[in-house]
Amino acid sequence: MKNLFIALILISFTSCLVDKKKEVKEDTWITLWNGNDFEGWHSYLGQPFQIRTDSLGNNIEPFGIDNDPLGVITIVPTEQGNAIRISGVAWGMIYTEKDYGNYHLKLKMKWGEEKHPPRKDRPRDSGLLYHGYGAPGSANNWMSSQELQIQEGDIGDYWPVGDVEIDIPSVLNDSVYYIYKKDADLRTYYLAKILQTAQDDSMAKRRVLKAFDAEKPHGEWNDVELITYGDSSIHIVNGQVVMRLFNSRTMTTKEPLNFGKIILQSEGAEVYYKDLQLKLIDDIPEEFN
Repeated sequence: MKNLFIALILISFTSCLVDKKKEVKEDTWITLWNGNDFEGWHSYLGQPFQIRTDSLGNNIEPFGIDNDPLGVITIVPTEQGNAIRISGVAWGMIYTEKDYGNYHLKLKMKWGEEKHPPRKDRPRDSGLLYHGYGAPGSANNWMSSQELQIQEGDIGDYWPVGDVEIDIPSVLNDSVYYIYKKDADLRTYYLAKILQTAQDDSMAKRRVLKAFDAEKPHGEWNDVELITYGDSSIHIVNGQVVMRLFNSRTMTTKEPLNFGKIILQSEGAEVYYKDLQLKLIDDIPEEFN
């Protein structure tokens, strides 16, 4: 009887440990990129802008999926571990194999020096796209998705990519653009030309400026975070909330868009990404409510 009693205690104790491990696992950051290879990721690349036709004037086909003859997307060492280097020579993306929804994502990024056509004289550009769906390359050189803009001086802005739309509290600033304002009325943003109608397709219907600039100086690592829960999302730059977005959906069917691929853009500029981590959530974290 004594031995049976001890056995029951041991079973109970082991059960508690298992439950505790489950709790930790459910509330633990997972590594989205392993730092060594692109397991769990794919790439899609179009052709470089400066060589879109061959010597006979024929269009050059996009490089396509997992075909990167120019080494546009590579892994390089940095002073703080390996990073993904995106040269920007050809427009395209690296995207997750899996779909994700209801998560808190964080990563580090910094700018390189190179710029390539057609953006040699414009700010360096890339993007963190989320809720990506559809065929690779079906939305320009990307896929339909919501965008947390990664561009010099504009990290945290919003753009619609392809067949998506979203509502953002915003007001007209002193230029043609609207700017995020927490307590403003919701305004819908979308890419009108997808509908092939005469609807307003001005930049003011597509781009939304972040509330303020939280970006670090050129060459320094920036902490970029994205929270998605249901059809809402939050853009966070270096620990500061710069935009909240609501009612993510497809534009043509109005279906809720609350999960999909996570994407990093190649868009004409050299950029580095590292320390990509993700945690699944069952509510908006308290500090961001």
